[in-house]
Amino acid sequence: MESLPHAQPRKSTVAVVRWSKRPAENPVVRFILLSIFGLILCLFLMIFMPGLRSGGTVALFTLAFATLLTIPTISGQRTFMRGLTRRVNDTIAEVTDSPGDHLSVRDFRRMVKSGEQLPLLVGGVAGLNLQVERLAVVEPNAPQKWLAVFTVVAPENGAASFDRLVAAAIDADPGAAGTTAS
Repeated sequence: MESLPHAQPRKSTVAVVRWSKRPAENPVVRFILLSIFGLILCLFLMIFMPGLRSGGTVALFTLAFATLLTIPTISGQRTFMRGLTRRVNDTIAEVTDSPGDHLSVRDFRRMVKSGEQLPLLVGGVAGLNLQVERLAVVEPNAPQKWLAVFTVVAPENGAASFDRLVAAAIDADPGAAGTTAS
């Protein structure tokens, strides 16, 4: 139940996908923390295992420990991003009626980092943009909230045509798309 004004998208946008991300989910941060923990664990194990009492063995143990425990995080993030990208691509194909307009996972990640807009054509008419926005969060350690949105921008000329196109797309009969009038 979020009634805060900054947690809601703007009036000219339609939310496609919402997700949140905790700051500790970053694989680099996780790898560093696990490396420190692995080093402490190795130092403790040195008491009981004399084979761990060399610098190379300590470094190898620390890196192997951190790597083995970080790999599931990276794999989980890749799977999560593939799922988000698939949902966004399905929505793009549905709205634009053009299955060729789809994002790769790399393009979607770039949009998340940069905040750039992807212009889309609806029936050959420009006026729809896809953008990923980061929503403001009040608490300092709260998860970051992200939102992929479609922004509707009326064309500079032909606004009436664009309105008719949107109305026709809403009222269109899915079975009548392949028929032609003679």
